[in-house]
Amino acid sequence: MKSIFKGLAGLAMGAALVAAPLAAIAQEAVDSGMTIYFQLGGNPGDSATLARELGARDAARILKVDLKEQHAGWDPQKMLVQANEALAAAPDAIIVMGHPGTDAMTSFINKAKEAGIVVVTNNNALPGTSMSYFGLDNYGAGRNLASLTIDKGGLKEGDKVVVYGAFIEGAPGSDVAKGTSEVLTENKIAFDALQWSNEAVADPSLSVPVLVAYLEANPDTKAIIVPGHSGITAVLGKVLADAGKQPGEVLASGFDISAGAIQGLKDGYITVVLDQQPYLQGFMPVVAAVLEKKYGLAGLNLNTGGGSVTKDNVEALEALVKTGIR
Repeated sequence: MKSIFKGLAGLAMGAALVAAPLAAIAQEAVDSGMTIYFQLGGNPGDSATLARELGARDAARILKVDLKEQHAGWDPQKMLVQANEALAAAPDAIIVMGHPGTDAMTSFINKAKEAGIVVVTNNNALPGTSMSYFGLDNYGAGRNLASLTIDKGGLKEGDKVVVYGAFIEGAPGSDVAKGTSEVLTENKIAFDALQWSNEAVADPSLSVPVLVAYLEANPDTKAIIVPGHSGITAVLGKVLADAGKQPGEVLASGFDISAGAIQGLKDGYITVVLDQQPYLQGFMPVVAAVLEKKYGLAGLNLNTGGGSVTKDNVEALEALVKTGIR
């Protein structure tokens, strides 16, 4: 028996000796010391941005990355300007949002490649670039949102719906609205396409009087669907209350859980919210940028939007929403 214990002790000592240099190698590999510029989308700390900020900061802390945050108020032109500003600073990597579109960003991408700067995309893809991407399949998410609204809300042929979103071809969010519209059409559910303004995208409170006015002019509306904007989704409860609607009288659905969306779900004003888990859209791009810069591991993709929130599971997620993680 003693010989067995001696043998085990020897193995343990040998493993420890081997593990020590391996641990040192792993520590060196993780501690990147990189500088990364990160486009976070909206405004600092807002409901559409906070979880993404926290995810990016957590990854940067773990990987010892010098994180440079950029906020654009969801303005595609400002995102493009910020991408080129980041390029001029010559960092190790730049994490962008694809709202300006592939054509508009091609020159930036080519210059970054020539300079050896890694580019990763989050939240909105840049089709045809083959870059690592972390976010939704936007068209698929739009279809999913419409299907969930029909299923959870019991919508049927003959019901009238308003879709408040982006309907200008090529505009940010237009692929989400397209997916939603197609599912409604396939189910023979009539809908009005109400284009949101750039101002309402930047300040969702401006969408409240627009939607209240629509409901007052169209009292037979059965549902409001917001394909792709957490800030506007968060004010849907206020929209319905201001329009004099009782909880459940008009269905409402949208994107991203937030304190406002949680309250709307609990109050019965909101039926379903698609959760694209923006914390992952912050955390994973930093990891991907480090992996690509250090090891050449590129072309990574993660669809972060598989979940949804209804009155049935809202209580379980509420605590995480208050922390900003969800």
